[in-house]
Amino acid sequence: MPTSYARMAGIASLLGAVFVLLGIGIAGVVTPNYDATRDVISASQLGPYGSLVTLGLAGGGTMTVVFASLLQRILPLGNAVGPALLVLRGFGTLFAAAFLADVGPVRTTGGLLHVLGFVGGSVAFGIGLFFIAGRMRYDEDWQALAPYTVATALASLAILGLFVGLGPRYVGDTNAPLSSVGGLIQRLSTITAWSWHLVIGGWLLLRPAPSPVQP
Repeated sequence: MPTSYARMAGIASLLGAVFVLLGIGIAGVVTPNYDATRDVISASQLGPYGSLVTLGLAGGGTMTVVFASLLQRILPLGNAVGPALLVLRGFGTLFAAAFLADVGPVRTTGGLLHVLGFVGGSVAFGIGLFFIAGRMRYDEDWQALAPYTVATALASLAILGLFVGLGPRYVGDTNAPLSSVGGLIQRLSTITAWSWHLVIGGWLLLRPAPSPVQP
């Protein structure tokens, strides 16, 4: 694997995570009357500092598409399902950035696309990591990352299931069983997923894997 590909992938992975986590984190702190434990991320995007969330998600989605495209080249040889699903995750994040959530039950096309971007992208990420971990197992330089990748996939899908099953159905929902901690659950899902990008990005920058480039 050319060192340049590894470095570019590492930078893209790190930047994507930093954009998302900073945008969401800062907006959650400065938005008036916003409770990050209770309120979902989409609510802060609708607030006066929502542009921070939008820019963070747009940057994260773009960098994820770049990272996934490079990952296909630098992983051990195998099928392209994992990186392809990460590309879908990137576009899902871009959808969540481009379309704002509805206040109350989903009633507009934009609100529906926002939800589909978040949920669909999260599902694609969780499933894609299983395929990526499978390819990691075929190279000793990547093998140590495979268990962490599988653990991240399981955790992200489990937390997503908890959020979708018991958390707020929409911005302002107070009737869901876990509505009082809906924001906390969603942030746990977000941190779990983007921390994987931080770990992989840092590893690629510090120790590029000498795998052959795919044609």
